[in-house]
Amino acid sequence: MTSEVIAALIAALLGGGGLVAVIINAFANRKKVAADVVSTLSNAYEVRIKEQDERIDKLVTSVDALELKVRDLRALLCDRETQVAALQKENDELRLEVDKLSKLVNNKDRRIRELEKQVGELTARLDAICGNADGKVEE
Repeated sequence: MTSEVIAALIAALLGGGGLVAVIINAFANRKKVAADVVSTLSNAYEVRIKEQDERIDKLVTSVDALELKVRDLRALLCDRETQVAALQKENDELRLEVDKLSKLVNNKDRRIRELEKQVGELTARLDAICGNADGKVEE
C-alpha cells in the first residue's frame, strides 16, 4: 500500500465521520444507557415486590383463617374427649350394674330350680299320702 492509499483511507474514515460518530455516541450514551438499565431493573423489582407483597397478604389471611379453624377444632376435640371420658365412666358403671343384675338373675334362677325341685318332691309326697298315682287329690 502506498501512502496515498493510506491517506485516502484515513481521510474517508475521519471525513465521513461514521466511526467517530459511533464512538462519540457510545461515550455520550453510556451513562444514559446505564441509567435506563437501572430504571428498568428498578421498575421490574418494584413490580416483583408488589406481587410478592400481595401474595404474602393472601397467605397471611389464609394462615389466620387456618389458625382459627385449628383453634375451633381443638376446642371441639377437647369437648369430644370430655364426652368420651364421661361415656366411658357411664359404660363402666353400667357394666357393673349388668354384672350385679346378672348375678341376681342367676341366684333367682338357682332358687327357682330349688323351688321347682321342692314342689316336685312335695307333689310326689302328697301323691304318696293320698294314694293317688295320677296326682289328683281325692275328696
